[in-house]
Amino acid sequence: MNRKHTPFISLSRRKRRAKTLKIKTLINREREIWGGLFYDECDHAAAVASGNWCWSDIVFLGHDPAVFWNAEIITANVAFADTVEEAAFNEAMLLLEAVGKQNAVLSDNSPDNIIGHTLLRRSEQTYSIFNGLTFNDFTDKRALEIARDAPPAVYCGYRILPGFASGIGLKMVVEADVLKQTLIEATIQDFLARGERNWVSDMPSPVRYAGQDICNKLDTKS
Repeated sequence: MNRKHTPFISLSRRKRRAKTLKIKTLINREREIWGGLFYDECDHAAAVASGNWCWSDIVFLGHDPAVFWNAEIITANVAFADTVEEAAFNEAMLLLEAVGKQNAVLSDNSPDNIIGHTLLRRSEQTYSIFNGLTFNDFTDKRALEIARDAPPAVYCGYRILPGFASGIGLKMVVEADVLKQTLIEATIQDFLARGERNWVSDMPSPVRYAGQDICNKLDTKS
């Protein structure tokens, strides 16, 4: 049975302050690794060495001593990939629903069958509605085509996410190929300087899709 959680912002100020103090202690304890402005559970050395550090879940303090931010920080490239892949998934689901075959892919609507908008790769059945492709192959193909033919605009900025039980949720999109500690620190400082509010850049961010080489191959086949 899932236990209902109480959103952080619904707690009394005393409880929020107590939880924020624990985060402050954690950040201070790990300051030799993370610099003292934020904390990230990932292995810093491994993330940097990978050369592909493009997202992180971090916590940092707000100006209010009863507030800490529970943030996901991602690059614009990751945001772009998430957008096109979700669009491809939704398109595939609409096609299945149109021919009454949704139940052939999903046995029910439980979270066990869907993880992060991606079907578990347990069904290799092909479908005529997908021109003989499996669900996963079709969505991969469509994501590449969307990235090539109708790329969505991606904007850097900050979006506050309500309902988190641990701190106040926040999504941060930054214009960079990879994350760096100095970049995360600068992004946090900018968010704080803007008054800890939602903000979106006026200009879309240039992006590079990981499947760009495959997109180029699709061009040669069209």
